[in-house]
Amino acid sequence: MNTERTWRGGESQVFNLMRGLRHRGHDVEAVTLPGSALMRRCREEGLEVFELPMRSDADLPAAFRLARHLKSHPCDILHAQTARAHAIALMARWLGAPGRLVVSRRLDFPVKPGPGNRWKYRSRRVDAYIAVAEIIRDVLVKAGVDPAKVTVINSSIDLARFSPAGDDRDAARAVREELKLPHDAPVIGNVAALAWHKGQKDLIAAMARVLKAQPAAWLVIVGGGEERDALVGAAREAGVAGRVVFTGARDDVPRLLTAFDVFCMPSYYEGLCNSVLEAFAARLPVVATRAGGLPEIVAHERTGLLASAHDPDSLALALLRLMTDRPLADRVADAGYRLAHERFGVDYMVDRTQDLYGKLAPAL
Repeated sequence: MNTERTWRGGESQVFNLMRGLRHRGHDVEAVTLPGSALMRRCREEGLEVFELPMRSDADLPAAFRLARHLKSHPCDILHAQTARAHAIALMARWLGAPGRLVVSRRLDFPVKPGPGNRWKYRSRRVDAYIAVAEIIRDVLVKAGVDPAKVTVINSSIDLARFSPAGDDRDAARAVREELKLPHDAPVIGNVAALAWHKGQKDLIAAMARVLKAQPAAWLVIVGGGEERDALVGAAREAGVAGRVVFTGARDDVPRLLTAFDVFCMPSYYEGLCNSVLEAFAARLPVVATRAGGLPEIVAHERTGLLASAHDPDSLALALLRLMTDRPLADRVADAGYRLAHERFGVDYMVDRTQDLYGKLAPAL
């Protein structure tokens, strides 16, 4: 059950989980917003979809429709994948919807105090929680969730979609031509929603410092969102507008990654970042901030470099290290690549989720 209209990391997790469960012989159905990106992808894949308008956390009519649907189409597990899905699914359980309720949480934002969240996070009608990182487990426990109900299952990526850096020179050349990037210029890449907590404003400020030492460098920011105009303005004010490319939202991220030399994730808040895992799979050296679950995957000087959040100077220094120290860049890129393949493939995530489902509903 997912309540997002667009396609981001959480939606890719739902899609990968559904495909993996179907491959293992389970019947699966997505509960989505009408016209959502997830709805379209599921239909293209031949996955069952129940379209349900879900306008707010307090959408009681949506909860009634969901409960009615589940009574006529009983399920063993109802898995709410967003905060709004959590609230509506919980109301549906109160209205008699069958099945055990599992809730996923992906963000490390603190849970706000108040009666609504106390009801959501302390209800006995939620049977289990999945946190995508250890730090999110801590967020849930601080919100009042019984620690015994929380299982950490990391996010995953479809590793087969990504080519290690340097393996697809034709794709890299084509991307650089499309984006009007010089063939031999060092390119820093970022892939994320354009939202304040993703920290791209700091990355743009860091770019002004990078250019003083690496005047041929370029920055490519991939993604769409409400901060685009502000970020374009920030690039102009920092005097780097001519060296920053905004591609907008793209569905060919694996192809774009082939043209990057360094990847940067400058977030203030983060779960277990899919984009960093994808950069690992593309064997790119990574700079990330000490935010959320990022330090759980980016081990400083082992699988990447860590910088301080809200600190463009720290970002710039880390980026310049990877741009000028080729042995270090190669070493952390190789380690990140190995880590992605050892721990973050889709099969690993699906198997662990299926195991949790089986504990709640032994018939599975």
